[in-house]
Amino acid sequence: MADELPPDGAMLAAVDLGSNSFHLILARRLKGELSLLRRMGEKVQLAAGLDENNWLSEEAQQRGLDCLKMMAPFLQGLSENQVRIVGTNALRAAHNAEEFITRAEAILGFPIEIIAGREEARLIFAGAVHTTPRVEGHRLVVDIGGGSTEFIIGEGAEPRLLESLHMGCVSYGGRYFPGGEVTERGYQRARTAALGELLHIQQPFRKMGWQLAQGSSGTLKALSQILGKGEFAPLTPEGIQELEKDLLKAGSAHHWTAYGMRADRVNVIPAGLAITSAFFESLGITEMHYSDGALREGVLYELLGSGTDEDIRERTVRALQERFQVDLNQSHFVTTAALQALEQTASPWGLMAPKWQHKLEWAARLHEIGLSVAHTQYHKHGAYLMRYADLAGFTRLQQQMLAVLIRAHRRKFPVTEFKVFTPEDQLKLQRLARLLRLAVVLHHSRPETPLLDFRISINNSTTRESMQVTFPEGWLQDQPLLRADLEQEAAWQAAAGFELIFV
Repeated sequence: MADELPPDGAMLAAVDLGSNSFHLILARRLKGELSLLRRMGEKVQLAAGLDENNWLSEEAQQRGLDCLKMMAPFLQGLSENQVRIVGTNALRAAHNAEEFITRAEAILGFPIEIIAGREEARLIFAGAVHTTPRVEGHRLVVDIGGGSTEFIIGEGAEPRLLESLHMGCVSYGGRYFPGGEVTERGYQRARTAALGELLHIQQPFRKMGWQLAQGSSGTLKALSQILGKGEFAPLTPEGIQELEKDLLKAGSAHHWTAYGMRADRVNVIPAGLAITSAFFESLGITEMHYSDGALREGVLYELLGSGTDEDIRERTVRALQERFQVDLNQSHFVTTAALQALEQTASPWGLMAPKWQHKLEWAARLHEIGLSVAHTQYHKHGAYLMRYADLAGFTRLQQQMLAVLIRAHRRKFPVTEFKVFTPEDQLKLQRLARLLRLAVVLHHSRPETPLLDFRISINNSTTRESMQVTFPEGWLQDQPLLRADLEQEAAWQAAAGFELIFV
């Protein structure tokens, strides 16, 4: 998600690195709306390149990189707040995803975010909502991808239930329909496997219900066109049974290309039909309409800043504070002090970009969430919660960054925890952590008002990167407990290779 909204007239680009296809969508921001300029999609089948140990093959990586080389020229000249690139299930699963991402970022010139399954679902719902008429009541959106299928029920623009299941047309295609060959046994195995995946979402989704069901992305689009003999037709249980009979009789899906289905979808559409048949039965769907909006449209509209009056991440942070019963006064005091410290150090430390302020603020507001688990080593509990929870609006990388800040806010400075980031991010996150630690130390006694009367000076010329904190003359002498805390903090920072001076 962009940290600053692009100006009116700016070009926006969203790239979806899906498990089956890669998509690019370009639009221009005009008076708060989007004017579509170009769509581009290529079948890559990244998920087909995952072996039994979830290692992505060089061949699959090369297919993806070749596709990105065609897309890269459309991103030239754009700034980081005009572009968002997201990866989904195949890159979530691949143990060597970082290898591919490094090569892909070198081609595109922009960072790639791997989003969690429920975050993918949330963005899919946003795409459907912004590209179709308003629905009174609940809307169900289903999106069959190459490696996962997302299910969302929402009301208006707000998702209420979000799920991402490990079943997709590419992964199931390779497992149950090798070479595109369709047999009764293979089809029933695929359908039964999908029904098993659906068991744990069946009850809550049926209980909430919906007034309109929509299917997005290529598989459900193709099935809708096949059923309508080239025209879009609503999917129904009867229509799906008709497609099943036709597919099993033919033994392959080659003949469906006559209805507009691309030839490169022949090997994956049988799996897509089996999954569709399963969720129709499991959820009791009677009719489903195709929606042109999907993940990439959702990403694009969030770049636009449309559909919500505030950053979804801000709402997520507030929800976490409430869920984990954060002491809001203490959280506010620490946050205020941390941001004041940032204001004094942002320029010499290269932290002027809004994204760094956001990360420090969110980490400060959530630094005590681990207390809901246990007081002992609560900073580690908090880091675990932040890293592995499904948090709307946050990418995996953003959560990992917040997790390391929370982990590092007290006790020994965990230098090794930062080494998973790029050298530039590693340095800046360590600097943010030092500011957060200072704010926490200053409020260790949980005072009734925030302690803000301090000045910070930075000396980057030393190998230990010195930070000096100056208090009013003579004040610190009357604060023996705080002075002891600062001395301990200086020792911990010295052990990590930093220098903290206080006077």
